[in-house]
Amino acid sequence: MRIAVAKPEVFKACAIGLGYFAFASLTIAWTRFDGGVAQIWVAAALLTAQLVRTDFRHWREPLIACSIASFMATGLFGLGWIAAGPLVAVNIGESFIAAALLRHLGMRQDYLNSLGNVGLFAICAGAVAPAITGIGGAITAALVTGLPIGQLWTSWFAGHALGMMVFAPMMTLMLQGEVFAWARKLTPRGRAEAAVLIGIMAFTSFLVFSQERLPLLFLPMLPLTIITFRLDRVGAALSIIMLVMISGMYTAAGHGPVNLIQGTSSIHSLFLQLYLAVTVMTVLPVAAELKQRKDIYRRLRESEMRYKLITESATDIVLELNTRGVIRYVSPSVREITGFSPDALIGKRPHALMSGPDARTFIAAHRQVRQSPGATTIIEYRGMDAAGELKWFEANNRGIFDDEGVLIGSVSAIRDISHRKSLEMRLAHAASTDSLTGLGNRRAFDALLDRILENRRSGEKGGCVAIFDLDFFKHINDLHGHAIGDRVLQTFATTALRIVRSHDYVGRLGGEEFGIILEGVDIEQATRICDRLRSAVAQEITRTPTGVAVTVTASAGIAAIHASQSRQQIMMAADQALYAAKAAGRDRLATAA
Repeated sequence: MRIAVAKPEVFKACAIGLGYFAFASLTIAWTRFDGGVAQIWVAAALLTAQLVRTDFRHWREPLIACSIASFMATGLFGLGWIAAGPLVAVNIGESFIAAALLRHLGMRQDYLNSLGNVGLFAICAGAVAPAITGIGGAITAALVTGLPIGQLWTSWFAGHALGMMVFAPMMTLMLQGEVFAWARKLTPRGRAEAAVLIGIMAFTSFLVFSQERLPLLFLPMLPLTIITFRLDRVGAALSIIMLVMISGMYTAAGHGPVNLIQGTSSIHSLFLQLYLAVTVMTVLPVAAELKQRKDIYRRLRESEMRYKLITESATDIVLELNTRGVIRYVSPSVREITGFSPDALIGKRPHALMSGPDARTFIAAHRQVRQSPGATTIIEYRGMDAAGELKWFEANNRGIFDDEGVLIGSVSAIRDISHRKSLEMRLAHAASTDSLTGLGNRRAFDALLDRILENRRSGEKGGCVAIFDLDFFKHINDLHGHAIGDRVLQTFATTALRIVRSHDYVGRLGGEEFGIILEGVDIEQATRICDRLRSAVAQEITRTPTGVAVTVTASAGIAAIHASQSRQQIMMAADQALYAAKAAGRDRLATAA
């Protein structure tokens, strides 16, 4: 035979029900004045705390347990068995409404973690729920006691709102296990401090409410505020409960500064409720704000530790500047990359990391990110290291702004890209250089001619372009082989570099065709230079491995560089002049018309 085992939810519900019965019975027995309703209602706080943190599917068990507890407490100690039934719906309905509203607003675990959530808790659990259920409670109590409904509703609302505001936070913290976690976390010194502060709070509360000569109700605020700052929200909740219990005990016995007010015990009770409600609404928001700030500080500290770990192990330089452009942090990697000491750079402007021909580029980039929240600029610049060596660096720069968009600094991630730049330069040189002769290729030749044309349009002096072609070069390849042909091309390149001026440019356009850019000359000057080259080429000898002397002649076409013409037009003019020179018998020059 199988034995049914009760679910954990049932055990929890029974425990909540017993607690509900105990709180309801005690508050009914101790806080009913003038035959009315209880002046503080703690039981609803317990049920609300449980429902808020429980999935809706498991609400049934605690609702049933607390319904039975409410019925028994009212019947045994309150308004009797006749009122017990209707008040079950009213009392349980209060917790149901409060918990449903809080869960609907997203506060399913902790409604004490921010100032806004405390406000919503006060509205939902401390105002809306007791105000609605107070109507049914006042009507039921009026039918039994004969007291005015308005008076009963006021007492009901004040007592239930106060009970919810004072006790729900502590019960929520207890059910979440935060109270026990807080106690375990305390060091011996922390426990001693907590005992002293709570002892001071108890002594102050007894001092204030055990006498009725002076209105010293303001005195408990000082230790309560200190406890809120030093012992977190758990300590604040404990102190509030202590204040409520001590003040309620003395007020119920007819003692305390509240008795300085002329009126009945109900008036005294309402004033005390107002005083405690104001105290609670003063302390709870402060505790919530402190909790939120401590969480932010904890996350910030964790983030700082991660940031420190990353920056200290990173191969890039992490550089942080303040609003005045002064270094306030530089990662240890700066020593390995630049040779500078991190400590020596703190408090200085980053000129040591940006000195070089591109210093202004670095400074301009930082000025740009200071004006652009969220934008990241990436620059490449040349800078000197501690040994005076010029290196290439890449910097990712970003401004640091606060929530109001005010600049509070900037940060850069800097890496050494000298190796990459060297590779890029080698590749760029290879892409623009003829591998056989070492001269510039057609791409480099065209790019230089385009720049000269731009300068010519800006008013600078122009020059001329000459295209040289080796005569009967195919015959040399056919007779002696391509290896000798390549040596002939190299001989021409060497001769051309020797004959032309140092600032002239010689490039191989393709095959046996070469181009020369002669800057700042007219056609006559260019003709003289090219004729010297033609004569020198004809006198050069290239020998084969067997000692055979190979000579070659060259023809050339010359065209002036005009700003009104395009590169293609200039090259076509020089090419047509070259054809004319070849048609006239080769080994000669021709100029474009």
